[in-house]
Amino acid sequence: MGKQKKFGAFEGVFTPSILTILGVILYMRLGWVSGVAGLWGSIAVILLAHVISVTTGLSIASIATDKKIKTGGIYYILSRSLGLPMGGSIGLALFVGTALSISLYVVGFTENFLASPEVVSFLRLTGSHEQNMRFIGTIVLVILTFLAFLSTDLALKTQFFILTHHRTFHCIHFGWIFSSIRS
Repeated sequence: MGKQKKFGAFEGVFTPSILTILGVILYMRLGWVSGVAGLWGSIAVILLAHVISVTTGLSIASIATDKKIKTGGIYYILSRSLGLPMGGSIGLALFVGTALSISLYVVGFTENFLASPEVVSFLRLTGSHEQNMRFIGTIVLVILTFLAFLSTDLALKTQFFILTHHRTFHCIHFGWIFSSIRS
């Protein structure tokens, strides 16, 4: 049997994590949170999320320092550190959370994709907005499923493409903001 391919820290950890952090929730829902909770409420939500993320990261780092991590990643660490019953229940919650986050990202992408009237007219979508979202969302989900079954390496390379475009749009956006401030 050949040597197992490892993805490394940048390809396997940093890129998926940064795309999750700078994803749908931050850019599409932060305005809504600010509108509902106000400035101080949204700052409190961000600080609370930050505290939870930091404590979780520190806990995992302390658990992972004395263990050899095998296939399964975080589930493997938790099941070996906390025992199989606790690891199994956390693994189930991790599975449900991942499934729900995938649906959140598909809906967020579809909503943003269909916000452009040019896209809707180019694709000749004639149904209601909800029907169009279901149609495009289903196509996106099928493509993502096919990509995941085809190759994990290809899926991670696709994330590099997404990260590059994400950074490019940020640079364009911040350039536009700074140029409008100077004028």
